[in-house]
Amino acid sequence: MAPAETAIVWFRRDLRMHDNPALAAAAEAEAVVPVFCFEDGLWRGRHASAGRNAYLRAALRELDEALKAAGSRLHHCSGNPASELADLAGECGASVVHVNRDHTAYSRARDWRVQESLEKAGVELRGHTGVTCAEIGAIETGSGGPYRVFTPFYKSWARASRRDPAPRPRKLGAPTGASGLNVGRPPTEAEMGIDDRARRIAEAAGPGEIASRKLMHDAVRGADDYHRIRDDAGADRTTHLSPALHFGTISPLELERLLLDRGTKGAGELRRQVAWRDFWLNVIRNFPENRSMEYDARMRGMSWRSGTHAGEDLEAWKRGQTGVPWIDAGMRQLLEQGWMHNRVRMAVASYLTKNLLIDWREGEAHFMEHLLDGDEAQNNGNWQWAASTGADPQPYFRIFNPVRQQQRFDPEGIYVRRWVPELAELADKHLAAPWEAPEAMLAEAGVELGTDYPAPLVDLKESRAEAIERFGEQRDGGG
Repeated sequence: MAPAETAIVWFRRDLRMHDNPALAAAAEAEAVVPVFCFEDGLWRGRHASAGRNAYLRAALRELDEALKAAGSRLHHCSGNPASELADLAGECGASVVHVNRDHTAYSRARDWRVQESLEKAGVELRGHTGVTCAEIGAIETGSGGPYRVFTPFYKSWARASRRDPAPRPRKLGAPTGASGLNVGRPPTEAEMGIDDRARRIAEAAGPGEIASRKLMHDAVRGADDYHRIRDDAGADRTTHLSPALHFGTISPLELERLLLDRGTKGAGELRRQVAWRDFWLNVIRNFPENRSMEYDARMRGMSWRSGTHAGEDLEAWKRGQTGVPWIDAGMRQLLEQGWMHNRVRMAVASYLTKNLLIDWREGEAHFMEHLLDGDEAQNNGNWQWAASTGADPQPYFRIFNPVRQQQRFDPEGIYVRRWVPELAELADKHLAAPWEAPEAMLAEAGVELGTDYPAPLVDLKESRAEAIERFGEQRDGGG
């Protein structure tokens, strides 16, 4: 097939120059028009996030500079991509729009609309594998259905074919009069809810391809110890690559290849985490109803707590004021950094859904508002895993004990003291459960429960027993 004279490359969750199949394919044309569309559902939909919007804008600015260095620039449009891209193709004379396929329900529905609109205009929408390591649409069980459990998915995923890495274009041709293309105005920072706090959080994470690639190579060099340090919240030596993977400022395939080349146990464990990302995309692709309801039909209609008292507990959880240090530390880290250590994420989700018996959708929405790596597929999958309602879930009777979690994964209290400084002077022995500390030791540490630090919202043992009873009744009689 002869290359097109003019091609559009539509950037979405692939804001990079390295190993970008859609960009590399478009670069074969005589002229390339790179474009990013500010879709309403992207920046102000049900999962809007000021922090992610700030990260997005910073990554787009850097991408624009990289495209300019190659002889092109990034164009912007706003609104409905189905109409915007068709108009842009007509204006610049493009015969093809290159994209890297995404797999969420929102993305697939949008791309069907775009494809239909482009076909009417005589323009092809050509998809590439650039968001995942493998083409997950082709990974099926022996009976031809989708995988619902991670381990067998992982085995098939590991054996699945991979594309060759795409070369970084060094020179991009621009169509005549490209500077005069009529494209829409992107939303302002104020319209996107971006304030100083959001900018600070995004900047600290290193948005853009340059910082993300450095983070990736640092992570690969340190991957040999990953299996030993991944749960150590105090050391905080996990990769922090999740925002870069979400926005595609690094290539998941390139990361996987580097880990395979490393060839160590730790690198293999980190590769397995990358596979979880593709697994959750596989789940949301095949079960899009998960976005709003439980995957496990037996758990639909669960009697979650509601009312004024439950609402107050939910707000205390969001602020990191539950009276349980391990939980509060994680929730405060989320608000301060737009990120949370993975070991702690599991604990705070378990606490909300099992100890407080509050609907997992409340936690999902809060995480999506604040996480820089907030990703519909992964966030939904992990929340339903924690709530024992999803695909391949945590069994409902296995409930994280936040006291034991802290004692095991933060025995010296480094993580908790960092984020709950009002307990900094409390002895290690009582730091995980200050409500059990003698009054004299609390006084010596300058802590009065209920004043300097909250008393626990619920009794961990009693709430655990109630959760097991309620979840068991729902599972056995629900659906």
